[in-house]
Amino acid sequence: MSAVGRPGWVLAGRYRLIEKLGSGGFGTVWKARDERSRIDVAVKEVLLPQAESSAEHAERVARAEREGRNAARLRDHPNIVGVLDVVTDGGTPWIVMRLVSGRSLKQRVDSDGPVGVVEATAIAGALLQALRAAHDAGVVHRDVKPGNILLSAEGEVLLTDFGTARHHSDHTLTAKESIIGSFEYMAPERIDGDDTPAGDLYSLGVTLYHAVEGVSPFRRDTIHGTMKAVMFGAAPPPARAGQLGRLITRLMDKQPELRPSIPQALTLLTTEAPALAAKPEVPTDNSRSPRAGRRRGEVGQLLARARDHQKRGNIGEAERLLRQAAAMNDALSMSFLARLLENRGARTEAERWYRQAAESGETLSMLTLGHMCMKAGDLNQAAYWYRRYVDHGHILGKVHLATVHEARGEDDRAELLYREVEQDGDMVALKALGDQWKSLGRTDAAKRVYRKSAQAGYTPAKEALENLTAR
Repeated sequence: MSAVGRPGWVLAGRYRLIEKLGSGGFGTVWKARDERSRIDVAVKEVLLPQAESSAEHAERVARAEREGRNAARLRDHPNIVGVLDVVTDGGTPWIVMRLVSGRSLKQRVDSDGPVGVVEATAIAGALLQALRAAHDAGVVHRDVKPGNILLSAEGEVLLTDFGTARHHSDHTLTAKESIIGSFEYMAPERIDGDDTPAGDLYSLGVTLYHAVEGVSPFRRDTIHGTMKAVMFGAAPPPARAGQLGRLITRLMDKQPELRPSIPQALTLLTTEAPALAAKPEVPTDNSRSPRAGRRRGEVGQLLARARDHQKRGNIGEAERLLRQAAAMNDALSMSFLARLLENRGARTEAERWYRQAAESGETLSMLTLGHMCMKAGDLNQAAYWYRRYVDHGHILGKVHLATVHEARGEDDRAELLYREVEQDGDMVALKALGDQWKSLGRTDAAKRVYRKSAQAGYTPAKEALENLTAR
């Protein structure tokens, strides 16, 4: 039984819902009253998209239970939001957590602008301590970002939401989760499916950059653009970071073996800036195998050369290089090759590469396959790929899945998804929802979600709102 929109409902006979605190790709968080201990808590209703089978539903429940299991290992750390209980009610898993009075780092930056160096240094130290505890317990967070960092009213800095975390002993649930998380804060090697502690440190570097500069360095207008920026782009040198700038830059190194370890990073926080110039030692827990590093380096060179040839119009040579990279079982290369083939009209082969990339966990290919099936009128396959895309944490997929329900005449199911998208507040998904509602003639509703997206800083939504208002 879902408790969405139902304050007063009692979860598991114990936790009475009071008000919704927020929602995102992996769940909805409520303030609740623990009627047994008479204290307020936060409870997270884990979103479980419609499963294709009972086995897939069981897999999603196991993912939620894993979140609770991973976070519970760390409940006593002063910089991690403690998990108090894990319950299942009506087939839906819930995580019960300490209720934190305050706001996220994202809300802090969105509201007040860039964070000062002194405050950012304190935040960095707290998060490094939290990550050290997690890594020592064998847990990789995999989604460190401003929205998952809470600044309490008492001055605490807390890491939360281990919904994508993976313990070193987890040997299942990895195929479909290989690149779950927020792309703009994701380490390049994670797009290859390599989940090491060094990836958390990269995400911390991007998070700190966003905090002190007020902008996310790799965010682009499209998912594809963001992925390319993460893989190949260089962030502009931080201008507001002061002494913290060198540490941020070092944490954001594209090569995981060149990032400092957590003890080194903690030391660097307390030393003068010149000391940061020394090349860090290669820690065993942050490095990848030399063979994997060489493979990724070769793939990166091939993709960079292919991109240069495409810019110069040498499509044949670009295709040859992309085929060479794709033959190394690199999912992103497969996706790029499929896009090139699609653009020159080789749709059948393009679809084959998209499928291979999608089965390897490359989410943009899932979205593209959904679009291709939708255009071909294959609604069942379109729904399948859109669900896969949603399962990887992309709220945008719910908008497209809703269009499948519209095409089937399932208006109630479409409206449910539309409400979920609006509640989630993802700025890219809100823009897409506005486009959909505009096409359906729902102008006022389109203006409302365009405005929300624009207020979150999404330029295309601002332009769409201006165009719609001008009519």
